[in-house]
Amino acid sequence: MRRRDFLSRTALAGLAVSARLAPIDAKALRQARGSTFAPSPGDPDEKVFTEARKQLLFPPTVTYCNTGTLGASPRPVVDALLSVSELEQQLPDYPYYEAVNEPLTGYEDPKVIRAQVASLLGATVDEIALTVNATMGMSFIANGLDLAAGDEVLSTDQEHTGGIGSWRLKAKRYGVVVKELPLLPALEGGPDAVVKLFADAITPRTKVIVFSHITSGLGILMPARELCALAHQHGALAIVDGAQVLGQRRIDVKAVNCDAYVTSPHKWLLAPKGTGILYIKRDVQPRFWNTLASGGFDDEAAGAFRFMHYGTGSVPVVQGLVAALGFIKTIGIDRIERWDAMLTKRLRDGLSSIKTARFSSPPDPRFASALTTFAVAGHTGRQLQDALWTKRIRVRAQGEPRGVRLSAHLYVSPSDIDRVLEVVSMLTH
Repeated sequence: MRRRDFLSRTALAGLAVSARLAPIDAKALRQARGSTFAPSPGDPDEKVFTEARKQLLFPPTVTYCNTGTLGASPRPVVDALLSVSELEQQLPDYPYYEAVNEPLTGYEDPKVIRAQVASLLGATVDEIALTVNATMGMSFIANGLDLAAGDEVLSTDQEHTGGIGSWRLKAKRYGVVVKELPLLPALEGGPDAVVKLFADAITPRTKVIVFSHITSGLGILMPARELCALAHQHGALAIVDGAQVLGQRRIDVKAVNCDAYVTSPHKWLLAPKGTGILYIKRDVQPRFWNTLASGGFDDEAAGAFRFMHYGTGSVPVVQGLVAALGFIKTIGIDRIERWDAMLTKRLRDGLSSIKTARFSSPPDPRFASALTTFAVAGHTGRQLQDALWTKRIRVRAQGEPRGVRLSAHLYVSPSDIDRVLEVVSMLTH
């Protein structure tokens, strides 16, 4: 295959990394991949998600409910990853003096892809950088911000280690004070009590409020907009860990009004493992130093792209991210959010009728997400996980006494939820 033919085909499939190529075309993507998955807006949800399930590579007898750890990538994403063989065939054909289409992900601006991501988040292209995961994005934020000994960072005791670890490092190295507020007691008072928890902890030394949009362990949907407003009222930055959000529900970073947002598309967006997105509001970008640097690290005119100057990365992984964006766009994020909410309600209603089942996630629907953590009396989380796996239902055990965490995403069906409830009911006897 000639180089020109290869580039034309990848452009048609929406897999190009060049800023000169057109945005992803979902119809062309399906044709290029030979896929028949082409739902229309008028199709009933059950039909759409039944067909979406067929795009996964593991057997139909397996129910995957661990998206909170890793999403199950559909066939178009896997196909994009396999394009590495074509890249290697064409590698000698790149002249390396044009800086167009060349496989140098940490140097060449993938502006078209960044624009697609920006559209999904409600941001502008100059506010988006592609990273490896949410942990990398949060580390860029924490390590790039000038804070002095005694400056305070407010967070919660329910953060993922990848979200809070860089701030703990900041505390250990520079004497920054990180306050991890006890979140669970405040949940009993509803979202307003969560905001009050933070408000009561703010002092004149508070410089940052950082929290999960949806917490990892218990799936707590936080009052993000209100917490960001609180931060700004006190002159603090509002930083949000959205690792569990992108692909599960609609995000509008402008409506949330955060200063930075990090996320991991390899979860609910079903992108390749090792993809990340970093949003930094344009007017606060000058406050953050680069902590990984190459040629363009000091070019503030480049916007968030300067945070992508970290050397050569994986072209197929970026191509897979584009394929994942196309797959989610084909279904529609509003439809996915509706489906996941339906599954979650079905699960929670069913668990409520089982006497020995107990919620670890807050029962208040205002905190609900597609992540539900629950336990069964007399059984450890590992035992409950193993019992569900005998029926080929994959969940993830949490630390005791939390039980297991179930992720109800687009490839899970109502009948799958019913089978979960059957297993839980059997364990009560």
